[in-house]
Amino acid sequence: MIQKNPYISILKLKGSLVDMSVVAINCAILEMWDYRAFLVILAGIMIHSGCDIINDIFDREIDKICKPEGAIASGRISINNAYLYMLTLFSLALLISLQLSVIFCLCLLAGIIIGGVLYSHPFFRLKDIPGIAMLNMAVCFALESIGIWSVYSPLNVDSLKVAAYIFILIFCLTFMKDFKDVRGDINSLPLMIGIKNAAMICILLTAVPLIPLIYIVLDKSELYISVIIYIVLAISCTLILIDNPVSRGKILKNRMVMTLTIPNFAILALEVISLL
Repeated sequence: MIQKNPYISILKLKGSLVDMSVVAINCAILEMWDYRAFLVILAGIMIHSGCDIINDIFDREIDKICKPEGAIASGRISINNAYLYMLTLFSLALLISLQLSVIFCLCLLAGIIIGGVLYSHPFFRLKDIPGIAMLNMAVCFALESIGIWSVYSPLNVDSLKVAAYIFILIFCLTFMKDFKDVRGDINSLPLMIGIKNAAMICILLTAVPLIPLIYIVLDKSELYISVIIYIVLAISCTLILIDNPVSRGKILKNRMVMTLTIPNFAILALEVISLL
């Protein structure tokens, strides 16, 4: 019943696992976690969901082809109600973030502009430019990481290292999501250079995040399990990319989300265990 509610399904909460994982890696490195982590997660989810709603509003014609069950594409939520819902989410998120950190609030505001307006609005439509679209998303999550760090501690070199890791992780892996919507996309990497070539590029890119990940856990041997987890998940994505990434596009996207998030959650879990 909850999943059938259009106001729940439009939030696309599965994607918000990435926001939660960004909180996890920052809390793990800082060795700090309290009630603020919940508020940070809540604010991040609302911003992410609001940006997804903007995307669904402007993608409603495309979604009628590739995602006809979507809340807006199917007509279950009107355009006016979608805008009102989006503005409510953004307002609540910014109010919460402002109570936690001015820097966090500014980072989320920048995320709305970059990940919502510039990404989806027809005047800019950065999502239709392969590479730039992934760069856009990577910047948004890197900004979120910086904002989260500011809630707990002043910004420093370590905060930038974590943000750089998040940036590289998101940029390198999110190319995989394009295979799922090849039929409805106007422009994407698989359409530009072909499915096999795009798959090969994605396979090569999966290795890049290992560099900053290993650097982050370099001084803590107990955290190397997270590197192994990343490698296993990256291989599972590679096998799909070699096989048939279009027909198995939904599975590939799910594996991509797992690769983006589970290693970060593992780092937090291992850090908590080591401190007990």
